[in-house]
Amino acid sequence: MEPSRAVLITGVSSLSGLSSGTGRALALRLHRAGWPVYASGRSLEGLKDLAQEGITTLRVDVTDEESMTAAVDRITAEHGAVGVLINNAAYSLNGTIEQTPVDEVRRQFETNVFGLSRMTQLVLPGMRAQGAGRIVIMSSIFGLFATPGRGYYEATKHALEAIGDSLRLEVHRFGIKVVVIEPSPILGAFVPTTVGDLGLTPRSGEDPYGDFWERFVVWHGAYREVEHPKGRGRLSLRAGDVAALVEKAITVRRPRIRYRIGIPVRLLRPQRVLFGERAWEKFVRTFFPTP
Repeated sequence: MEPSRAVLITGVSSLSGLSSGTGRALALRLHRAGWPVYASGRSLEGLKDLAQEGITTLRVDVTDEESMTAAVDRITAEHGAVGVLINNAAYSLNGTIEQTPVDEVRRQFETNVFGLSRMTQLVLPGMRAQGAGRIVIMSSIFGLFATPGRGYYEATKHALEAIGDSLRLEVHRFGIKVVVIEPSPILGAFVPTTVGDLGLTPRSGEDPYGDFWERFVVWHGAYREVEHPKGRGRLSLRAGDVAALVEKAITVRRPRIRYRIGIPVRLLRPQRVLFGERAWEKFVRTFFPTP
């Protein structure tokens, strides 16, 4: 019996109920290539356009055990197992380490780390039973280093790097391959529109980081210019670029351990080693907005 080719993609609809760029591009590309795709997200309303394309859509909240179990059970009943899990569900929490409420930090980790971990646990028995499977972990360039104002989000991506490495070693003998994707910034992804969208207010008195947030939003404006990007935006990726790379990672017989896509991630990783820690921090202070 051939191993299952059913692909489960998490986080295809955003928190706002709209289809997110990378998840939507993945679902469409794999569906058109003939994969049995299950596109999942918190909002079925945000997945209607994909359903109209003939893609099976599922309501899955990666912080809700029942919805995750139901999705895996359905795919197992229809295909024997989940053949490919693409862990795409995530959101970006923007805030300083000092000011971000700890409850918001927990919520960030529940979605970006614990949800991914639980979904992975649910699909592994079926993959192990069929002696094959692929798990894709969507990390980020910010899984390699951290910047001011996004430390907790970046901490989740650092955590995924470690989870991916441990998992790969643990499941290798069962024929299951684990791939980590490290994209450079993607146009339109995770960018706050205004300071108010950050959802942060100082506990008392004047906000000591107020001027920093003004610069933060302006700086990230380069990644909102989806149609005609300028400056830093020109080096950013489009969702379709990432989707094409993920398709390669789940198709080739022997995938890489990590796939890095885009000029920034390819340049910055070796530069940190070359510069040394002090010079690297000076670079981050110079390039990124800093309080």
